[in-house]
Amino acid sequence: MTDQTDQVRAGTERNATTLELFFDLVYVFAITEVVSFVHHEPTIAGLAKGAFLLFLLWWTWSIYTWTTNWCGTGSVSIRLYLLAAMGTTLVMGIAVPEAFGDGSRLFAVSYFVVRALVTGLYWFESKDYPIQRAAFWTFYPLSMTGALVVLIGGFFEGRALLALFAIGGAIDLFGAINAGRGAWAVDAAHFAERNGLFIIIALGESVVGLGLAASSVDLDVSHVLALVISFAGIAALWWAYFDHAAPKAEHEFTRLAGRDRGRFARDVYTLLHYPLVVGIVMFAVGLGVVVTHPGDTLDVVGRVAVAGGPALALATVTAWTYRALRRVTVERLVAALALLLAIPLGAELSASGFAALSVAVIGVALVTETMRPWPATASS
Repeated sequence: MTDQTDQVRAGTERNATTLELFFDLVYVFAITEVVSFVHHEPTIAGLAKGAFLLFLLWWTWSIYTWTTNWCGTGSVSIRLYLLAAMGTTLVMGIAVPEAFGDGSRLFAVSYFVVRALVTGLYWFESKDYPIQRAAFWTFYPLSMTGALVVLIGGFFEGRALLALFAIGGAIDLFGAINAGRGAWAVDAAHFAERNGLFIIIALGESVVGLGLAASSVDLDVSHVLALVISFAGIAALWWAYFDHAAPKAEHEFTRLAGRDRGRFARDVYTLLHYPLVVGIVMFAVGLGVVVTHPGDTLDVVGRVAVAGGPALALATVTAWTYRALRRVTVERLVAALALLLAIPLGAELSASGFAALSVAVIGVALVTETMRPWPATASS
């Protein structure tokens, strides 16, 4: 068996399968539960907890994406693994609202089982592929250690629970850094598509949240205007990701090979897409309040969500655009800074007015940056 044979276990460039799209549905539900969690704990601490729950959800989804990117979904055993993981993830999603309370054990146990399933899947599928088995050892032992710490944390309460959850997440991040030593086989087009689809999940949940918020009130002109402004904000974040940044990054991704491709996948997609998801979901949380109470002023948590969410999203896209293309999108950085400044300065604006300000800042940045040509690749 040659190194080349080992590297192309997943076959030639392919698209996401219907099973992978089916698999994503449980994450749609789980993200909805995170939004609900933050709505019921509308504090800065609640936002932080929601962001951490998103990290755990993102991490499970991302590890499965790495696995199916390499081994595909064609065999019966892989399909059974994924279906079992789906069912367990559904349980984990149900436990999200009480993940730091009475449901911590259920959440932690289901999280550990989801992680154990994917570890077993990659171990089994890589048994005849020495390069991938070697890559396995750079990440999965540390990964399962992190998952085990989260599992243990679920049986504690209060600060001990929070500390163990945080330590487990930190071990996972260290494992991702260490995984850069491995020669991971990555189908670039498929990997970029899968990560783009998760961004669609986050944006789609935002749209659904707007619809649910609007349906919970008696609509008048102010509510409809707030709905239009909010949708424009979500559309702007879609534009910020998919118009230039994602296609150009994917093009650069496909040019790389070997360890460089694996590290690109880790940095640009696995690590730097997570804060983008947090920014989108945070924005969705704030926009739900805007739609239901358009004439009220937002408290600091609402302003952090409505302005801080897109600021985080824009800053993150800037970071991974630089990592992918060595291009600094100054307009997005300026917009992110302006949005952060709006948090303390916009306290007197109505919810609709504050949302309109945030959307206008994003729009100006996107329009302005189109005046500068995007490079075809990092080397151009």
